[in-house]
Formats: sequence, C-alpha cells, structure tokens
Amino acid sequence: MTLRRAAIPLLVLVFWMAPAQAQQEEKSRKVPATQPADRSTNETEPVQANNQGHLGFRLAQDFKTLFTTRQNLWILGAGLGAVAATHPFDEDVADSGLNSERYGGKRLDQLFEFGETLGGGLVQAGAAATTLIVGKLTHNSGIEALGNDLVRAQILTQGLTFAAKVAVARERPDSSNRRSFPSGHASATFASATVLHRHYGWKIGGPAYAVAAYVAGSRLNESKHYLSDVIFGATLGVLVGRSVTVRVGQQRLNVDPLIQPDAVGIQVRISP
Repeated sequence: MTLRRAAIPLLVLVFWMAPAQAQQEEKSRKVPATQPADRSTNETEPVQANNQGHLGFRLAQDFKTLFTTRQNLWILGAGLGAVAATHPFDEDVADSGLNSERYGGKRLDQLFEFGETLGGGLVQAGAAATTLIVGKLTHNSGIEALGNDLVRAQILTQGLTFAAKVAVARERPDSSNRRSFPSGHASATFASATVLHRHYGWKIGGPAYAVAAYVAGSRLNESKHYLSDVIFGATLGVLVGRSVTVRVGQQRLNVDPLIQPDAVGIQVRISP
C-alpha cells in the first residue's frame, strides 16, 4: 500500500471524527448552574492532576489526548493531507541538488552536518532528562514541569515513530534500510519545539521550530528521508508536544475548519 493510499482512509476518519469531538468539547465546557462558585480550592486542580500519577499513567493519558481533541484531529488531517500532496514529488526532491550525498554539494553538506547529531534520539532525550533533573535539584517547579513534559514527549514520540517505521517499512533514499517513514529526527525535534512553545510562547518557540526545521532539512540533505517522511515526522512531533502540554498554553495556537462560500480549508489563529 502506498503512502497516498494509506493517507486517504485516515483523512476520512479525521474529518468524520472532528465535528463529533467538537460537540463533545462544547458540552464539556458547560458548567451546571448549581456548581459552587468557590474557586479557591478548585482553580488549580486540573494543572495539579496533569502532574500527578505514575509515568505510565500520564503517558497513557497523553496517548489518549493525541486522538481526542478537536485541534489535534485537524492538525493530523492537515499533516496527512500534506503527506498525500507531497508524496508524488518525493523522488524529485531526493534527486535534486538538496541531496548532498548524491551530488556532492560540500557547502550544503557542511551546513546541515550538525543536524544529524542535534536531532538524534540520544541528544533529544538527554536534554529532556537533564532539564527534569535540573528542575528537581534546584527545586524549580517551572523547569521541573518543563522537564516532565519533555521527557514524556520524547518517550511517546520515539515509541510512535518506531511503530510507524516498522508498520510502513519504507526504504530510505540511500537504500540503507527500510525505516524511512516517518523521520525520527523530525518528530523528536518538533515535539521538543512544541513543548517549549507551549510553555514559553513564540519568543522561545519560534527559534525552537527553526531548529527543528533545520534538522528536518538535514535529513533530506543526507539522503536519509523523503520529503513526505519529514512532513509526517514533524506532524507527529507537534501532536505529541501538544498532547503532553494539554494544560499549558491552550490559547496560543487554535486550528479550526474554515468553510466559506468560496473557500474550504483550515484556519490557524495565534493568540497572545
């Protein structure tokens, strides 16, 4: 089964589930009139609940969130649509001058050389674990919360990426193995960037996304991935990053369907 054929049923599922999920979220926001108005004890409960429980329990909740929020469903649909749209051009991009391994572009090769190390699982997971440890040792609750989210994001991203690689078994452009789809470097770095963005906004998130895009580009340059591989890897990373930070920065990025008489698409709104 080609990537394009595999994406079609998933897209249908996403756009079928999104309206129903939107109705469910709308109902969940309605508060009974008889609910006590005292907010002194209940106001912080959702945030505390997000940081309680064993790691396995929190990972299970994160995994559930991947497919049970409206915005995540729209992001997944957009990512799958981008995969289906770019898949026909995968060979053209892999056979272009961007691929330094095939055409010996020394300057580009030197420019993207660091991307393989920066986006590697050891670096990404190590940075996440270090952040968590520093937060605990310094008793800084903000850094500890960030470290918790980064660690869970890396565990979930690496697991989902590996499962997808085994299931799809796509051969890499350099024919080294059949673990091309999706890009693990792209998914790991975009997951970290999304967590940073959700915690600190675009001031930190913008540069983090730029680094993630650089890492994704390096995988094309090194002939390790096709364009659709890095696009879905980035999509997966964003979904995981949003899922582990479901209680953080909820109003910073809103993705909604756009339906007008002369246009149909997806609307992305960025709030302060």
